[in-house]
Amino acid sequence: MRKYLSLLATVTAGLAVVTVSGPAFAEAPAPPPDTALLITGDVVTVRAAPDGRPTTNITPATEKGLARALVHLTIAGKSYEVPATALPYLGRGLDPSLFDVQAVLKAQKNGRVPVKLSSDRAVPGVQATAAGDGYLDLASAKEFGAALARQFAEDRASGSYGGKGLFAAKTSIALEGAEPARVKPASVMRTVTVNADNAEGKPDEGGTALLYNVDNGDLLDFDESTNFFFGGTAKFSVPEGRYSALGLFFSTDAENNVTGVRFSAQPEFTVSADTTIRLDAQRATSKVTWVTPKPALPAEGGFFIRRAATIGSGFTVDVDAGSGVPVWVSPTSKPVKVGQLQSYPYSRLISAPGPGTPYEYQLQKAAFGVIPQQRYVVAANSLATVNASYYSELGLIGRRQRAGAYPFELEGTARLSHPMELPRKQTEYVSADPSIMWFGGIAKYVDAEFGGWHGGQYEAGRGYQPGTTLTEDWNKFPLHPAGNASLLAPTDPRNLTVPAATRNGDQVKLELVPFSDSQPGHTGFGFSGERVDSIYGGYVVEENGVKIAEGDGAGGDVVPEFTLSPEPSTVRLVVDANRYGPMYRLSNGSNTEWTWKSQHVQGAQLPDAFACRLNKGGPPDRVCAVEPLLTLAYGVGGMSLSGLVKSGPQTLDVTVGHLQQSAASKITAVAVQFSVDSGMTWQDATTTEQGNGVYRAAYTATAPDFRGVQVSLRVTAADESGGRIVETTTGAYKIFD
Repeated sequence: MRKYLSLLATVTAGLAVVTVSGPAFAEAPAPPPDTALLITGDVVTVRAAPDGRPTTNITPATEKGLARALVHLTIAGKSYEVPATALPYLGRGLDPSLFDVQAVLKAQKNGRVPVKLSSDRAVPGVQATAAGDGYLDLASAKEFGAALARQFAEDRASGSYGGKGLFAAKTSIALEGAEPARVKPASVMRTVTVNADNAEGKPDEGGTALLYNVDNGDLLDFDESTNFFFGGTAKFSVPEGRYSALGLFFSTDAENNVTGVRFSAQPEFTVSADTTIRLDAQRATSKVTWVTPKPALPAEGGFFIRRAATIGSGFTVDVDAGSGVPVWVSPTSKPVKVGQLQSYPYSRLISAPGPGTPYEYQLQKAAFGVIPQQRYVVAANSLATVNASYYSELGLIGRRQRAGAYPFELEGTARLSHPMELPRKQTEYVSADPSIMWFGGIAKYVDAEFGGWHGGQYEAGRGYQPGTTLTEDWNKFPLHPAGNASLLAPTDPRNLTVPAATRNGDQVKLELVPFSDSQPGHTGFGFSGERVDSIYGGYVVEENGVKIAEGDGAGGDVVPEFTLSPEPSTVRLVVDANRYGPMYRLSNGSNTEWTWKSQHVQGAQLPDAFACRLNKGGPPDRVCAVEPLLTLAYGVGGMSLSGLVKSGPQTLDVTVGHLQQSAASKITAVAVQFSVDSGMTWQDATTTEQGNGVYRAAYTATAPDFRGVQVSLRVTAADESGGRIVETTTGAYKIFD
């Protein structure tokens, strides 16, 4: 086992010596606390959006077969991520709790999912620990997922699900600590019979039927809302009232790969007696089709339906169909009278292989009250054009997620990511509906053990304006600490931003993320580490030269809170961050010192797009002011996507500013130094002001031989109110002959 590391950060050039001791990296780190492992091997990462809604990124266990088709369900206030191969067995061998992401996050320990097993035989992937107990890790969960996919294929061929093979001897598996089914009050119950033929016109076997009460969205729980078709029929026992029903059907080829997904909807009907309805797959006659300005091939996509009741939780069904899989939907023409109905297709389309810069379309289009025909002609002026560059010093297969959420998605948004070759440059055409909030990020690589993302950037929620052209640089060197930035108007509350440094009264809260790039709105993955990496760091806070707080990066980002004197004072913050490993060759260390004047804050309030802190289940706290920390952003001239610059004359553009919503003051000095010997000696660059906060440094850096050499950077800036920043980046980029 690696020994715990001790961080000793020595800051020169007039700064104090900072020592931070503590564990830096263990040999077997636990998965991030927001990453859930499903019993089928799929990995789900949940990030709470600033407004409290969860945004979910899913890494599938497999890229092929029906197990790749993932269904996001929100029922009675709970969210489930379910592979299509598991749908017929929910409540019939597989407890729904296994796919309840929040329940799994709560139950899992050290990358293992504890389960309760009832079986007289071994179950593939489930590691038995005691009578009725077991667990799965990532490898064994994928083993179980593969066994489940085989069982589904056998059962589908025979037209009979459950009771044999994997689920023989009444085998049942549940998440350890799963809540028992709730007891319902006595009520007059009616039988709803849902009949359905499949796409070939024969009674369906194994499709999913879903039922939702539009009077009270919390009336039915998961077991009462879901069923599967057997012999073309699914039955429900429910109280009288008004309902919505949906049939979900998957077509497959001989290898069990998905060849089509069909949504057949009955958005509104009344149950006052035993009732029979039909949800034939053949009713789904409208294929999701995009006619784009340039030729494009379907890559990934899916369809989202949300039904909202008069009271209670909304009901959502969101199916990611997989690569190139067509989706058919049953159109409706009569708007619903009770509650709400929203739907939209979402698709990523790509250019054909060939010369030139590749491009892709990221498209979606919402509808309200009805489910429209699904042929969409996309006008060029309805899109935003993004010239995107993805930097990496190594050739890797990373992952990219770009997802769009509408305001009506109160239950959260779940989207898969897709593999991406790094480094890469491409043009991205994005639906620029002002109501869409886009979010996501890029991973340099994925943790082979836990499936977590590493070495990349998250982006703040943002919108795009139709007809605009933008540049987005992802993971561009040098990387350094940064705070959250809002990409919205200050009065827009759709995506709340917590600034990097706020003060209310005498309480100061910091929220800084190491290894961020210089693209506005991007923040890195911080101190999150993985088995192949050593990532560590620390921070120290001083007031008037006296140390008042310190800590390390074991908790992730730099998020300390501390109390200052009510009297005006000078605050100094030093943040040190380092990461080493086979995936990191450039920008693997930074040391940043901020100095600023601070004073007691009373009665200040941030505008609607910002929050001092987020309160789960309650309104955000906006009573605070932003501290006037200086900020830096970098642009190295002539840099390749691999972080390389030709040896000789160099230019570096440094943009100097202050945190958003802080009391900015005039910049009075900017100086740049560079080093080609890992910081042993430093040379001065010639710096000239370019306007709009940009300063250009010019210098000559040469490589001693064909192997090249890394260039380290040190930038010092000051403002007229006494603020100062000194930032040193080790191995910022590399030069070559």
